[in-house]
Amino acid sequence: MKRIAILLGLSALLTTGCDVFEDSKAQIEAQYLAENQELQAVIEQIREHGLEAMAHSAQAGTMASCVASKLDGDPMGALVEVEGALQDGASVAELANSIASLTEQEISLESIPELLKAGAETVTYLKTLLETYDLAELQTQFSALLEQGQTKSEDIGTHLRGLIEQCN
Repeated sequence: MKRIAILLGLSALLTTGCDVFEDSKAQIEAQYLAENQELQAVIEQIREHGLEAMAHSAQAGTMASCVASKLDGDPMGALVEVEGALQDGASVAELANSIASLTEQEISLESIPELLKAGAETVTYLKTLLETYDLAELQTQFSALLEQGQTKSEDIGTHLRGLIEQCN
């Protein structure tokens, strides 16, 4: 498990400079969050302290508590910790397929090129999710999410915004 996380982290470091769209997503996300200062503060706290810490420390009845509990209860909730994720147009189903393909193969030096082809964002998302779940649990969570049908055509940003906007 640690080997997978290390390889994914290394891959993310190697590919982060290649993503020219990262800044634009982060800027669009910043504009989105600027429309609701309280939500912006909550997301910044989650990114600074982590979702799990916020879920445990947020005062009941507050927006922070609502957002943290919605995100903590969703298998994709941890992705909010990645800057720009709230505006990501990548398909939830494609991310689930990437996770499924990882469980079917042994992570090795030979498989790193395939991970790099998946893109820096996918590697970053997988690294973030693997900090919360082990790979088998993550695949199970995503399978259940996709079986519900609500996210098959949804993108990551829409899914995450849908969760946090329930707290407005």
